[in-house]
Amino acid sequence: MDEVLEAFRDVRARTHVDGTLGAGGHARAMIEAHEEMEHFVGFDVDASAHALARPRLERARAATRGDEATTTLRLSLVEANFRRMREALRALDVDGVDSVVLDLGVSSMHLDRAERGFSFMNDGPLDMRMGESATTTAEEIVNAWPEEEIGRILREYGEEKHWRLLARRICERRAEKEIRTTRELVDAIGNVPGKWGSIHPATRTFQGIRIAVNDELGAVEDVIPAAIEALRPGGRLAIISFHSLEDSIVKRRFRHFAGRAEPPSEEVNRYMPQPEAPPKIVKLITRKPKVPTSAEIDVNVRSRSAKLRVCEKL
Repeated sequence: MDEVLEAFRDVRARTHVDGTLGAGGHARAMIEAHEEMEHFVGFDVDASAHALARPRLERARAATRGDEATTTLRLSLVEANFRRMREALRALDVDGVDSVVLDLGVSSMHLDRAERGFSFMNDGPLDMRMGESATTTAEEIVNAWPEEEIGRILREYGEEKHWRLLARRICERRAEKEIRTTRELVDAIGNVPGKWGSIHPATRTFQGIRIAVNDELGAVEDVIPAAIEALRPGGRLAIISFHSLEDSIVKRRFRHFAGRAEPPSEEVNRYMPQPEAPPKIVKLITRKPKVPTSAEIDVNVRSRSAKLRVCEKL
């Protein structure tokens, strides 16, 4: 949290966008830290997140702005994925923003509710949808997708070394009986080869399926250009990622908008024409991602893999 606030310390955040509202933690902190804020826009596909966050944001607004709270700070909560940022801001007549925060991945609010189907620690229905707009559930994937496709998402999205083995186990189990709950999926996965330490063997399988259900990587690809386009000069975009796939996209897209050409392919050597550098429209505030301190990890163990990258519109 401190690193996020520090990223915007010198920014006059008159219009602020939180692309991942959740329970409103980052949003509330930004409202309290930026009394100059005139318009807050929060995105979340989950209606329950809006129900939790709105009263918290209204209390933060009242505490920092007093009797004129409702007239000095407008709150706009949008029940949509952040990949819809461009059209949503247009519908709200927002012609520019000063700060954008994206906290990627699954939230603690989702993991702690067994009925959402995100956690292998609590038994619940195999759902994994972050919002009702998602067209596919985890149950549909594990029971209806071909073994090759299940293997692909475990390999590409879950970064699971034993993707062939686990895809085969899932398909063998579903041939006996449909897999309907998180506990049944964990049982189907069984013991996974290797040393796992504090990481549960089902972690990467659940990650891969969840990313496929919500098209999380596609959403990240879509939102970065939209967010940068929306920024006013001097405005900043801060993105927190929690696994290498997300961070790789953020790093690559930030470098692109910072005017850095893609590394040449193996077929291109230094004597051949090199890729042309794209226009430079942002500068990188964080050359390397910021990571949580040991004290932060002690307070919130789920933050241990977080990486924060920040860029600023030129």
